[in-house]
Amino acid sequence: MTTTATDSNGSEVSAAMPRGLVLMIGYFVILATLVITIPLKLLGQIGPALGASGSLLNWVVIIGSLSGAIGTALLPPLASLFGQQRIALVTMGLLTLGSILGAFAPNMTVLLVGRFISGFTLGGIALALAIARSNLTGRTLRTVLSWIAAAEGIAAGLSFAIGGLLTDTVHVNWRVVFGVLALLGIIGVLGSLAVIPGRQGPGRGRVDWVGGLLLAAALALILVPLSMGSKWGWASPGTLVPLVAGVIVAAVWWIVEERVPAPLANTRALRNMNFLRGWLVFFLAGMLAWIVNFTLPTFTETPTSAGFGFGYDELTSGLLMLMFCCGIVVGSASAGPLSRFVPARVMCLLAFTGLAIGMLLIAFVHGSEWHLWMWPIIVGLSYGLSSASAYLTFIQALHPDEVATAASIGQISAPLGGAIGSAAITAVLTSQVIKVGHKAVPTEHSFQLGWVIGAVLSVVGLLLVALIRAPKSVVAESA
Repeated sequence: MTTTATDSNGSEVSAAMPRGLVLMIGYFVILATLVITIPLKLLGQIGPALGASGSLLNWVVIIGSLSGAIGTALLPPLASLFGQQRIALVTMGLLTLGSILGAFAPNMTVLLVGRFISGFTLGGIALALAIARSNLTGRTLRTVLSWIAAAEGIAAGLSFAIGGLLTDTVHVNWRVVFGVLALLGIIGVLGSLAVIPGRQGPGRGRVDWVGGLLLAAALALILVPLSMGSKWGWASPGTLVPLVAGVIVAAVWWIVEERVPAPLANTRALRNMNFLRGWLVFFLAGMLAWIVNFTLPTFTETPTSAGFGFGYDELTSGLLMLMFCCGIVVGSASAGPLSRFVPARVMCLLAFTGLAIGMLLIAFVHGSEWHLWMWPIIVGLSYGLSSASAYLTFIQALHPDEVATAASIGQISAPLGGAIGSAAITAVLTSQVIKVGHKAVPTEHSFQLGWVIGAVLSVVGLLLVALIRAPKSVVAESA
């Protein structure tokens, strides 16, 4: 006899459902990461095929991060309003549609439209978290939440390794890779129908459409000139006007969010300094991840004739990135057990220190190949540990009724940081280039500047964590 339970939305769910839900949640997280990171390994094929180069080509990745940041903010409230299964189906449908457009794109315009559509899948991580919190309980919920960061690391590592294998060793055409992503989207549609609980009747949530549109406009106005500034000129009107407009739109978005009853992001909560510091830490973490993702493969694939780099093929550089991502997995998984012996705040401070040291080592000690295999492991371990311990640190510093809002803000801030970080590091790498054969590559100084910026971000994160002080009321309650 099959037993049933009732989920948070009032639908009957089979008692055997959690196993399928856990698998689907993991699938969402891994697929969302693959969709954003795999195209990094395809740029070498896409550029010649569609006649694109430089900053325009890098927008294949940036535009996905942009729509992903918007999707991260919108998908959870949409799921509350229309039902988790419906929004999961829409998300996987968008991935399928966008990937099909990418597979058959005749030019860069169509490809970028497809990437923008499929990029909303990055919001599937936030949706997966919402599904987990609504339908899982107890030990299962804690286990799923603790491994989501590790799953992101696994997916990022797989994307670099598999991307390198497909494009450099097996020589699979980039259009086929987008076709495979479309197939994975179809599998996601079928899986969502099978295991994500449906729901009858309208939800009670509201979607802040105005806030979503303003946020999208602000991000676009800021990210485009950041990415194209080196080409347009940093002092040119084409760069400065949209940047200023983006800041103004962001300010308008903030004002609107403070006045609507169900805001996209709870700006009132940011008046709590612990909220603000937590938001900034996860924002910086998103930027750091993309600095590493953009720079290490490009640096190691640079021909030795440039005077630096190691001339790796895409498979070898993908395996190098796999080491970085394995470090993230180990660091994330270690946070829970270590927290029994080391306070989360101390652990987080040590992790950010390790991040800063690792980024400086990459910047100034990269003359031998073993350096570029060892230092990324240190950075990956530190990054995974810092992300997991930062979550523990900030949760412990908040009142219980603030935790849910903090989790939502954290889900939004990391993709936003990734979107801005990807645009910023693209601008840094394309600001100074040299010709190696028929290919333009960033100068060694450009790479070093990017890594030093990563070290500075790590120090800022360390200082933010050091400033965390739990309110006396929270301390008394925990005592």
